[in-house]
Amino acid sequence: MKDARLVHRLRHGDLDALHQIYHRYKDDLLTVAMAILNDSHAAEDCVHDVFVHFATTPTDLQASRNLRGYLMRSVANRAKNQLKRERARPQREGDRTGRGGQSDDPVRELVVTEQATQVFEALVKLPAEQREVIGLHLHGQMTFREIARELDLSINTVQSRYRYGIEKLRALL
Repeated sequence: MKDARLVHRLRHGDLDALHQIYHRYKDDLLTVAMAILNDSHAAEDCVHDVFVHFATTPTDLQASRNLRGYLMRSVANRAKNQLKRERARPQREGDRTGRGGQSDDPVRELVVTEQATQVFEALVKLPAEQREVIGLHLHGQMTFREIARELDLSINTVQSRYRYGIEKLRALL
């Protein structure tokens, strides 16, 4: 079913439409939130907060906007705001969890987990603008043109933020 139809049904009180939208986009949204927040629990909370807001005010989505882009942008904004709030309070070492999974090869799992940790720690060191563009492009699978439209920026600015962010990641890693 097309997104416009699902949004129309949601606006008229059909909660099954919200369920379908959630399951269609939750993985992409969680990936973007995780790329920005580097915390699986915070990423899940962020996505759920966006869906609670979306469910209560589906009229926020203008007819001309892309639902996936709207939700990705909402999650990115919510995640950035959450990061700003977190900077005001000290972090505990054990707050970052949920990156590893079960594997038959514990050594390989340890290496993969360590590499993922290094990438996420390097991502956190990037300016929020660069991290957002990288997350939307790589994890959200949005084109630079889509990102530019959603962030209301020029495509050159988006490409520059991406390029500088990738260069900084290479230097950090």
